[in-house]
Amino acid sequence: MKKLIFIFMLFLSASVRGQPIPPPVNLPIPNIRQETHVWCWAAVAQQIIYATRGAAQTPAQCALVAMANNAHPNYCCAGIGNPACVRTGSMQQIQYLIGQFGGRFSTLAPPTDPMTLYQTLSSGRAIILHVSSGQMSSHVVVLTRMSFVPNGFGGIEPVLHINDPLSYFNQPVPYSALVSIWIEALVVN
Repeated sequence: MKKLIFIFMLFLSASVRGQPIPPPVNLPIPNIRQETHVWCWAAVAQQIIYATRGAAQTPAQCALVAMANNAHPNYCCAGIGNPACVRTGSMQQIQYLIGQFGGRFSTLAPPTDPMTLYQTLSSGRAIILHVSSGQMSSHVVVLTRMSFVPNGFGGIEPVLHINDPLSYFNQPVPYSALVSIWIEALVVN
């Protein structure tokens, strides 16, 4: 039985080794930190708008929060401590902001396989991932890069590189670690 398992594993690793590892794909989207503990949604919208229109044409997060909630842009910028402005957002509000200021359409999509993600990024489309961050909370990040690394078993592991608005740097995360907390995606066309 052990010999049969060994032969099977050898066969699997040989079939993976015969396939070329796809080259990394990288979208030039800067990681912009969220300005309050609940503005991850405004920060990811700002990242996409910045990558599309440049710094001079990108509204501040406080203005994005106000406009996504049908208020004048200055409503949340005249004192970030305004309790009405320190609020969570939705994927639909992110879509609205990207459409208004980034001039790009987006579509909601369910979690998918690594190669679909890779092909989407390769076509130049950014992906915003909505992930669970606790029992009653969630978070959004921007998938900007994808690479593949050997996994030690003769196969390859897809690695997603995300802009996390809670961090200063782009973070590598194995696909296998992210897929279990992934709720939905927003694909920016």
